[in-house]
Amino acid sequence: MNRTILLAAVIGVFLIVGGCQTYQAYTFLDPSSIPDQTYEVTVYEGPMARSYAVLFDIPDDGVEVLMEHTSFVEKAGLDFSGKYVDEFQTRVKGQRTLRISDREGTVRGYFMVSNLLNYRIQPFGERIMVSVEDPYYGYLRSTP
Repeated sequence: MNRTILLAAVIGVFLIVGGCQTYQAYTFLDPSSIPDQTYEVTVYEGPMARSYAVLFDIPDDGVEVLMEHTSFVEKAGLDFSGKYVDEFQTRVKGQRTLRISDREGTVRGYFMVSNLLNYRIQPFGERIMVSVEDPYYGYLRSTP
């Protein structure tokens, strides 16, 4: 019985401590819902034509949403989202589009990803990390 109480206390502390971090929530939406404004754009372009993902981070909002650079990830810099949304919809038929928000519900970015790819969105200090997993390689290509 004491172990059960101890385990419950540890889980409670873990949840409370986890609550102090910048945490993201994401909502699926239609790609046309992404406002055509300036974002910090990062593109994942895998070895297959449909292995494609685009991350839009709202610049200067105090919370960075990022993908770590790999040989398949290119930071495109500040740019408008429109041309990336159009290219994505032309290039990838099966896809998911997500709005990434913090715990308070403030939108911090958007993420478009091919259904061929897996992804993980998680807090990373005061930032939000998007990791892309390409099943072609069987491991995470972008990790914290």
